[in-house]
Amino acid sequence: MERFTADYIDSCPRDGGVILRGHNMTRVETFVDAAFAFALTLLVISIDEIPRSPAQLVETARDIPAFLISAYFIGQLWLSHVGWSRIYGLQDRITVVFSLAIVMLVLVFVYPLKLMLQSGIFYFSSGRFGANIMVDDGEWTATDVSGMFVFSAVGVLCAALIIIGLYLNGLRHREQLRLTAYEIFLSWRRITFAAMVGATAVICGWGGLILTGGALPFSGLGYFTLFLTLPITGRVFNLLYPPPPFAPLPGKATPPP
Repeated sequence: MERFTADYIDSCPRDGGVILRGHNMTRVETFVDAAFAFALTLLVISIDEIPRSPAQLVETARDIPAFLISAYFIGQLWLSHVGWSRIYGLQDRITVVFSLAIVMLVLVFVYPLKLMLQSGIFYFSSGRFGANIMVDDGEWTATDVSGMFVFSAVGVLCAALIIIGLYLNGLRHREQLRLTAYEIFLSWRRITFAAMVGATAVICGWGGLILTGGALPFSGLGYFTLFLTLPITGRVFNLLYPPPPFAPLPGKATPPP
């Protein structure tokens, strides 16, 4: 990969301390965006049929919280890919492999994600929302639900590893891309966030294996602890590695050890 020229870097738009090398959408990004849009569509059309009575409409509305939360998590994964692309804008072979991996991951795990949320929401809302998948048509057992939580945890862990892989691959080209000190800091910070998400997935998956009965839904709802742990992680990271000032021109920088 050839090193970007200073003239090219100067011509790129900026957003705060980030140089938007990937401000023009590539075919890879277009494909990834389309796949995420399709995944959101799958969440919607998973409803068997259009409601034809007030009672059916109320029953369908019970599924809205699971859909919204599922869409939120999928959107966060999409934003993670967008955030990486804006900084790096790479199209090398490793980037293509990771981008295809994230597409396949989302399409495979879109239904397990929603099922996991349906179960947890049903339990904690005392049956007002969600779906009781453990007794639906007599097909689900506690062992099945436990396996689903473990399966979902594997998906979240893989998503975190893919994001980490994308950023590490980008940092590998830091000289060619003329990354600023702030961009390198931001990359390592996001790698740390992804590692926290992956660690949470491991804990939730472990919970799916050992929890039983009424405690089992806590395995799925454990991901909501990220709303607390991620801000704490960000504060600790900033204390250990204070963010450098925005650099008006690209320069060399050393990532935190």
